[in-house]
Amino acid sequence: MGAALLQHTLALFFLAGISLIAIGLGRLILARTSIKFVSFGECVVFSIGLGFGVLSYSVFVLGAFQFLYPAVVYLLMGVLALLSVLGWIRAGHLSHRTPDFKKAPSLWDKGAINVLIVCLLFGFLLVLTPAVGKDALIYHLAAPKLFLKYHGLYFVPGNIFSHYPLGGEMLYVISLALRGEVLAKGIHFVMGLSILLGMWQFMRHHISEALFIPLALLIFYTIPSVFVTSHRAYNDLTVSFYTFLAVYAFVNWFARKQSVWVVLCGVFSGLAMATKYTALFLPFLGCLGILWACRHQKLSVQSALRLLLAYFACTFIVGSPFYIKNWMMTGNPFYPFMYGIFGGKGLDPEQARLYDLFIRILGTGRGFFDYLLLPWNVSVSAKMASPQFDGILGPVFILILPFAFGMRKIAIAAKIVVTYCFLAFMFWASSAQQIRYLIPIFPFLAMMTAYILSYYRSRKGVFAVLTVFIAGSLAFNGYHMVKDFVKIRPVDVVTGQEDRDVFLNRMVPSYAMFQYVNTHLPESSKTFLIYMKNFGYLCERPYYSDSMFESYTIQKILARSESHTDIYDSLRERGFTHILYDVNYVSGNMSSFSDVEKKIFLAFQEKHLKLLKSDKGRYYLYRLV
Repeated sequence: MGAALLQHTLALFFLAGISLIAIGLGRLILARTSIKFVSFGECVVFSIGLGFGVLSYSVFVLGAFQFLYPAVVYLLMGVLALLSVLGWIRAGHLSHRTPDFKKAPSLWDKGAINVLIVCLLFGFLLVLTPAVGKDALIYHLAAPKLFLKYHGLYFVPGNIFSHYPLGGEMLYVISLALRGEVLAKGIHFVMGLSILLGMWQFMRHHISEALFIPLALLIFYTIPSVFVTSHRAYNDLTVSFYTFLAVYAFVNWFARKQSVWVVLCGVFSGLAMATKYTALFLPFLGCLGILWACRHQKLSVQSALRLLLAYFACTFIVGSPFYIKNWMMTGNPFYPFMYGIFGGKGLDPEQARLYDLFIRILGTGRGFFDYLLLPWNVSVSAKMASPQFDGILGPVFILILPFAFGMRKIAIAAKIVVTYCFLAFMFWASSAQQIRYLIPIFPFLAMMTAYILSYYRSRKGVFAVLTVFIAGSLAFNGYHMVKDFVKIRPVDVVTGQEDRDVFLNRMVPSYAMFQYVNTHLPESSKTFLIYMKNFGYLCERPYYSDSMFESYTIQKILARSESHTDIYDSLRERGFTHILYDVNYVSGNMSSFSDVEKKIFLAFQEKHLKLLKSDKGRYYLYRLV
């Protein structure tokens, strides 16, 4: 237990250090501008966002020039730490005109704060467990691990996700070089904390009529998909944080008339684009918003053009490096999307078609009535780890937001964020309908929920109904949070009473097979993974796996082979020495193989494969002979 406590203390120390470095770097940059903040909290939230962007692109530059060695990362962090000290010391002119707490919290606020603290503690306890999130094992952690192993950015065969925008994953390169996966999970958790701080500041300064600010924070964090994502090494809260700051900066510009806020809006739009493809719509919304604001404020055409140019230039400069990298490495800046226009290294038309098909099947349908019922379906019909939105939102917004139509006067900032949420929802509806991709609008919807409750506080009947709806929704969220907590059972592994391998074997059914590969196969081996979920982060030996439709390569080989010898030759040409597969997807009832393909594969298996290990009656590891 003592050793485990020491490890977690070190991880917390590094996490706090990286966060302080990020804030210091952000303050150092902001000190060179004319910007003025209205509170210390507002300064911190924008500073940490900028600082994380600097950290991310510093690693990107090292990766681009093939200098990703642990020693170089340590040196980089040392230099940036010194620079951050300057930011903490020399940024005193970033004035804070208002205190962060104007009055003592009410009973409502105290209750919400206490529950939020408990939820955050539960979430942080889960952060301290080994990584088991599916997408983290596939690419959020797997790609940074490979970049460190090969000392730079490179084309990862088979793993199309490793060529997504990886702004968030560059931070995980730092984590893996310094402390490991827990630190990576901690950084994503800090992104969630930063969103909460940003919500607090935004409501205080732009929706001052809202009286239940802690409740808004509680509603956001307890959304099941937000809670589950917060303790995993994903990038959804990272892109949500950058998006939040982009909208926050836009509202600040509109309210305070300082052009530097347009620049910051462009910077954070670019950082969001550099984190996830789902943020590609932000520049379009930003340009529309600037045009609307210029018309609303009766600015000249010349002023509007200057603002548009400043915004677009910042967005492009900050957001484009990962797209340029993709264009240079794969021939497609939006890899693996837009294959029909750009093509893409390592893909063929059929793979691209299947991937587009996969995107379209998420949700509950694409017909007219499906779109009409989408707000209802995403609130009540969504399921975790399912094509039905792959997450859980809960009923809070569908129950509360309609009451906004009864509000006679709405703050201009609230109108701006509601417009953003509507347009972002429409974009989401036309693309991949996964709830995680909607998280960027949840902070604003949670704030609107608190705003609506505040508006109706003098109408006892309506207020009581809203209170019941919110309480019931929080209970719904709490049930799913507890369910996630009980499923993982973090206490024993965090306190050292459960070994890491035992925990992973309990949480990841195929872990024992990867452990065997890591300990028994030579370093010169190369394993072909077939329907092993592409959990490459768990594999310490060279491997190949198709990211989607994981039997695609083997079925293509089978289709081109006339005998088992042809299959053997094809696999050897690709450098494979071993095959690891899940029998359920090869010859079992979940297989996509035709009867002919199954027959050919079994003949090949009998002649050219030697069984080394099997587990749970479904996982089999063979050596090619």
